[in-house]
Amino acid sequence: MADCTYRVDDLASTGDDVYGPRICNQPFIDYAWVGHGFNYDYWQDGWGWDDCCNIRKPLARTLNALWLLGYSADDWANEDWGSSMLHWAPRYVREQLMRYEDLRADCGDGGANARTTGCQWTRSFAEWKCTQWRRDQHEACDGWGPFGWLCIIFVTIISWFCVLWGWVSTAACTLWYGTVGGGQNVTLFLPFFYTNGGSDFRDVIARAGTLVHEARHIGEKPHDADFPAGSVFGSGSGADSSWGYEGAFMYHALYLWWFYAEGTRTTIALRQSARDRANLIINNAFAQHPGFVVS
Repeated sequence: MADCTYRVDDLASTGDDVYGPRICNQPFIDYAWVGHGFNYDYWQDGWGWDDCCNIRKPLARTLNALWLLGYSADDWANEDWGSSMLHWAPRYVREQLMRYEDLRADCGDGGANARTTGCQWTRSFAEWKCTQWRRDQHEACDGWGPFGWLCIIFVTIISWFCVLWGWVSTAACTLWYGTVGGGQNVTLFLPFFYTNGGSDFRDVIARAGTLVHEARHIGEKPHDADFPAGSVFGSGSGADSSWGYEGAFMYHALYLWWFYAEGTRTTIALRQSARDRANLIINNAFAQHPGFVVS
């Protein structure tokens, strides 16, 4: 941490002064630390492990985001998948992070807010791409008339090989990360915790949204498209193709939308910040614009 350079924004403007007293509670700290897979080795030496109530330090600022995630629904104990995302997002983030059980902090290069390493591409192939391909081809088989059954058999066999390849490649990828690849992990960089001298204001809701985003990557959804022309996020790869892809940016924006609409135990400023950030994502992070904004 001594090698990192950062600035701490006014704690009232980021909402950290609201959540700080709430996280300074040993049962919550224990729950958050164990339940989200924090890696002890990466939260020492100034990152806050020995000063976890200090909301000027990264660990407490992460705990603030986890508190917001966990308790912003009116009936926060209801994490049922059939409820709104405001209810099940904390469960989703918790379960995905525990698949890796390796949540880290690092200085970074001043660019990315966070990075998820691992086998998302291969798992995505096995879990999503093969299934979608089979469905598309089954629809095409309707044009084969009385020989449609032959088409369906052929497509089914190919899809089996597709899934098999996906799982073999995932096993190989997992082995690589488990030996020489440095492990599958989520790393939070300085721009996750602090505003990085630009317009990406890092308040508590911004950090919570990023955790949802990275959790979706663990959940077999890598980015699959280039950013649209003029995107504030730059050009090239890193965007989601569409809202229907249900990728990291869709989950990210949807959570912010629900927080803006129904978030409790928070401030009006943070809810408005959630709306603004959701619209920033909707307008800039999809190759095909979703066709709506949060109003």
